Amino acid sequence: MEKLTRWPYLFRHNNGTLYYLRRVPTDVGKLIRERQFRRSLKVRDERSPDAKSSYDATHGQVETFIADLRNGNGAEHARAVYDRAGALARRRGFTYRPMNELVENATVDELVERLAAVEKKVADRSNREVDAIMGAVTEPVFTLSKALDRFIALSRNDLRGKNESQRRRWRNPLQLAVQNFIDVVDDRSLADITRNDALAFRDWWVNDRIGKDVKTSNAANKELMHLRKIFRTISDAHRLNLENPFSGLNITGDEKVRRLPISREHLETIMLLETALAKLNAEARGIILAMADTGARINEIAGLEADDILLEQTTPHIVIRANSLRSLKTRHSHRVIPLVGVALRALQDNPKGFPRYAGKNASASSAINKFLRENNLLPDGCTLYGLRHSFQDRLIEVEAPERIQADLMGHKTLRPKYGKGPSLEQMHTWLLKTALAPR
Repeated sequence: MEKLTRWPYLFRHNNGTLYYLRRVPTDVGKLIRERQFRRSLKVRDERSPDAKSSYDATHGQVETFIADLRNGNGAEHARAVYDRAGALARRRGFTYRPMNELVENATVDELVERLAAVEKKVADRSNREVDAIMGAVTEPVFTLSKALDRFIALSRNDLRGKNESQRRRWRNPLQLAVQNFIDVVDDRSLADITRNDALAFRDWWVNDRIGKDVKTSNAANKELMHLRKIFRTISDAHRLNLENPFSGLNITGDEKVRRLPISREHLETIMLLETALAKLNAEARGIILAMADTGARINEIAGLEADDILLEQTTPHIVIRANSLRSLKTRHSHRVIPLVGVALRALQDNPKGFPRYAGKNASASSAINKFLRENNLLPDGCTLYGLRHSFQDRLIEVEAPERIQADLMGHKTLRPKYGKGPSLEQMHTWLLKTALAPR
């Protein structure tokens, strides 16, 4: 390489191509295990505008990368380098072991074998391979905040098919749990989080939150569950072999708050009257009516697409399935529901679904619950979700078979599902017995 003087890190390769070549700063080199930044500028004439443009862009990228690493934002790259070293070692027949561990615990035979592998055809071996065999790549530290970022990255498959609203509702509780732990304890590396730290976090919930700004222990147990899952996932994914300090850590003493059903009488004489819902926008009104006689969740109804609504069939019905607007809660949620009563009327009025709330079930739920509360249309302690519980109760009242109930609710049955299951016509017959008739 020939050093050129036009710009600080400009070199010319023997073939005439210009290169950006720069020594990696020592502090950064410890993170990425590289000695040089070497980038082809893909031009030959240093006086050309393209050379200047390519050099400036490359220099800016390298400067940003160095700054990110120094600010603690290079954990993903450092982890990739570490994982690559492990893979390299395995390809050469070795288990990756850090150098200090090799010095302290390796047998003489193992050390001789590793040194022989490094020495053999050493001219053909890269520095990366030598570092991998001899354990010279330092394992990057995962702080809890960085572990959350990594956990989200590892959860891409779980998030596939979810819309942005669903992704946000999945992500926000995780971020809150991590931030609460950092506020109470510290943003420590996973390896440094002890059982006492986890207990201190639980004590904070018990002494400072529960019974004050939070009524029950449900929120605390959910945050402990989130932290436990993040810790376990990162430890397993990166072979950290850490004992989970959040394992088995729950707060007992509170019963889970049950969502209350809304009685048939209340639905037919108060809540679903046309006059009661007259001031609510047409799509929100349609969602309420559709939920009432299908038992479907609000995201399942708000997320219906035109192809999911089949009104011209002998038995009009909707298909609850994953689509471009939302994913499903579980695989058992995929189902077909015949339309009867107020649900049939609601979908006839909205044959293409509910575009105002498409993929925005949280907004729909908030707006509808607010309207129902402000107009005294909900019984005490009930929410819109009570429609689903009411639907289940009506199925029980008419003594619908357990398989019919499970298939309509989208629940897993206690026994294996053999055969095709109940037909659309059979489910329609049972739903006619449960249909609401507001008067």
